[in-house]
Amino acid sequence: MTENENKQYPFIFSSIEIGKYRCKNRIVFPGMHTNYANTDGTVSDKLLDFYTGIADGGCGLIITGAAVVSFDSVAFDRVLRIDSDGCIPGLRKLFSEISKRGALPGVQLIHYGRQALNSVTGFDLIAPSAIACPVMSTLDKNYRVREMTLDDIVRVRNDFIQAAVRAHEAGAKVVEIHAAHGYLLNGFLSPYSNHRTDEYGGKLKARARLIVEIIEGIRDRLGDDVVISVRVSGNEFVQGGLVPQDYMDIIPRFEAVGMDLLNVSACVAETMAKAIPLEFTGKTPLVGIASELKMFASVPVCTVGSILSLETANTIVSSGKADLVVMGRAQVADPAIVAKSARGRENEIKKCIQCNRCAFWANGDPYMCCIINPALNGKD
Repeated sequence: MTENENKQYPFIFSSIEIGKYRCKNRIVFPGMHTNYANTDGTVSDKLLDFYTGIADGGCGLIITGAAVVSFDSVAFDRVLRIDSDGCIPGLRKLFSEISKRGALPGVQLIHYGRQALNSVTGFDLIAPSAIACPVMSTLDKNYRVREMTLDDIVRVRNDFIQAAVRAHEAGAKVVEIHAAHGYLLNGFLSPYSNHRTDEYGGKLKARARLIVEIIEGIRDRLGDDVVISVRVSGNEFVQGGLVPQDYMDIIPRFEAVGMDLLNVSACVAETMAKAIPLEFTGKTPLVGIASELKMFASVPVCTVGSILSLETANTIVSSGKADLVVMGRAQVADPAIVAKSARGRENEIKKCIQCNRCAFWANGDPYMCCIINPALNGKD
């Protein structure tokens, strides 16, 4: 970008320091599920092309994934995996190509917990408490979930830490711990889904313990060589679930042990429609939640949700409601939206219509599709 190209949206095209790294602008591509990986979970040509297209389009931070950290949480047939060293070569090429294009490469680490299907994973689902997911349990007649033992917790904690080590070895500059949307780590954090009575349940400090231990473990192994991001559901929109005020205590705990970036989303499986809002939901419905959590944070905060133009993104950052802006669906529809906007070619942008075909898991599609971007509608 030249100086002239930055003038229209100066806040978005200003760089930002995250941990020890500089991100060239404030636009983030999130860890969206694509189901583009090879069947063994390694990086496919289609996955590589998808992310390099986003990087070519000018995005500042690209969080690939979500990448599965444990063998028992392979929730889709072509989900990206990072649970073995065999995943490293493909990821190394992916992160290298993203870096060559000027974007900061990252990866989101996930365990799906109770929000998966036994028939797909091939294992009993695990969760902080043996409480069925109200959505997934209706999709599999053999659905079953069990409460994690302390041995399970130790194993999963180590899986997250080791996955971060693999990511670093492969060249990732950012590792994001997925503790949102009702998945396993969010399940521990929330009183809605965590009914344990041991040291990992009960009061907030105990519910946050596993995530704190994972952040500590990654920082101990990798020092400041990686940025540690944590994605959270700032509001779960369920009775008895997490609300923004809860994060007044949660965020300082995460920061104290090494969190560098807070990525604020919302919802659990039952309320997921709010996390991928349709047009009738209104403009930027989740930005207010990020703004509330930002009051408790000293690290940069990222927001998400129906942010479909650089103009909107620039307004969010300039108003101080967030420091970085996720544009997921908008970049799926047009991977060059950032570059086109920077150069005054916004009339050429292929605009997202919020149809949510990209949310393939909610539509019965086998992989991410896009009505606006036909290049994504062929699997191979």
